[in-house]
Amino acid sequence: MKSKFAGCAERSEIIVRTDMEGRVNLSAYKKELKDVLQRLVETMPAYKELRFFIKCVINHYLTDLKKNNSGIVVVGSNIPEELVLVSGKMPYWILGGSRVSSMWADDIVPRDTDPVSRSGLGYIRSGFAEKSLILIPLVSDSTRKLAYILKSGGFKIHTFHFPPVKDDQMLLEWRRQYEACRDAVSLHLKRPLTKRVLQKSQEQIFAAKRQMQDFMEVSQDTLDGTSRMFILGSYYCADNLSEWSVQLKCLTDRLRKEHKRRNNKKSKVLLLGSPVYFPNYKVPFLIEDAGLELFLQADYTTLSMQGCIGLERLQKENMADDSRCKEGCECAGAHLFYRNDTSPAYVKNNSMYERVEKLLAKKEIDGVVYHVLKGQIEYDFELGRFEELFEKLDIPVFRLETDYNYQDIEQLRIRLEAFSEILNQRRLWKGYSKWNEREKNRDSGCMCRLCVSDCFGFFCKEFCSV
Repeated sequence: MKSKFAGCAERSEIIVRTDMEGRVNLSAYKKELKDVLQRLVETMPAYKELRFFIKCVINHYLTDLKKNNSGIVVVGSNIPEELVLVSGKMPYWILGGSRVSSMWADDIVPRDTDPVSRSGLGYIRSGFAEKSLILIPLVSDSTRKLAYILKSGGFKIHTFHFPPVKDDQMLLEWRRQYEACRDAVSLHLKRPLTKRVLQKSQEQIFAAKRQMQDFMEVSQDTLDGTSRMFILGSYYCADNLSEWSVQLKCLTDRLRKEHKRRNNKKSKVLLLGSPVYFPNYKVPFLIEDAGLELFLQADYTTLSMQGCIGLERLQKENMADDSRCKEGCECAGAHLFYRNDTSPAYVKNNSMYERVEKLLAKKEIDGVVYHVLKGQIEYDFELGRFEELFEKLDIPVFRLETDYNYQDIEQLRIRLEAFSEILNQRRLWKGYSKWNEREKNRDSGCMCRLCVSDCFGFFCKEFCSV
């Protein structure tokens, strides 16, 4: 059977012969987006500041998809953003979270291909990126296969290779890859990427990431975890990053004024492992349906969005030449991205391990849901080290393997409810132990008053009968 990726001429024929509705099932795609957005809106507070982010996502996944005018398309989230912001607007990010778009690539990839790669390939196959420069970070075997398929199909592809280890020698290789990507973008845009242009892009990115950190701190007491995930994810849907940052600041200020504490009796979990991308919110919805609070999310996409590590040092480096390079800001930004990168490209993902370890030291977590998408075996290789860390910290971990289909949803629901019950019993026992220890250290006092003043106030309803 002749491949539909035979070449540009045949793709042009398809475009002339049928419109996008004929090439892909847009009605099912729209329904997928609508169902997820409807559930999200039902759980969000009625703040007018939230409308901007919902509109951003709708425009990105529907309007922009049909316009077919993207200059630069990025598959995944692991390209240094300053290289793709230089055109004056955000590129079109394809993160690969749609179950429906993954079916658009059914006939050209194996059945067991990981759903993120399948979904990304389906998006591109819909035809909207035919005149774009497509940047693909090679962070796994799947992304390498994806790049090969698209390049064989005549698409304009540039791959960004990530060295498998982090050392001084590989830093030079990383720098070469960075420069090659910069040159490819410059050639596509037909204008040079000057130091000033890259510095301006970096300033926009750092301002947005600082605002994200502030938002995450303020919103933990006012928004549920899935809503926070959605708002952070809209970063990749914005046409104008400066406007997006201003709108996020407005929302943060509103949440800071409201400061309505949500029910804190739920067990708090950290979602770790394979990234979760809109609209496939099956896992976060299941976590919250099981009575758990999705307190934090830590994967290479989320951590890079909130990654302000080293910004102060970078600002100082911008004032002088970098010690390893004479190009100052540009080189320092590349080094900062490389040092902080937590993608699965590395043989031993020490950056991810260290970031999670620091996160657990700062935040009180009751349990961990380790999410593994089928086909993304690189996350299973890291699970052993994390299990040792969680055991040392006495934090239960639940490994959840799934894909974008919904056949396993009831089985996962039962398992997550059992995990939720375990965490709730542990919280109850910790509350009892803490209260009992305080009782032993007091000579006298009212038992009920002690219970109420305890940070585990819910415990008094179960054990006190004064």
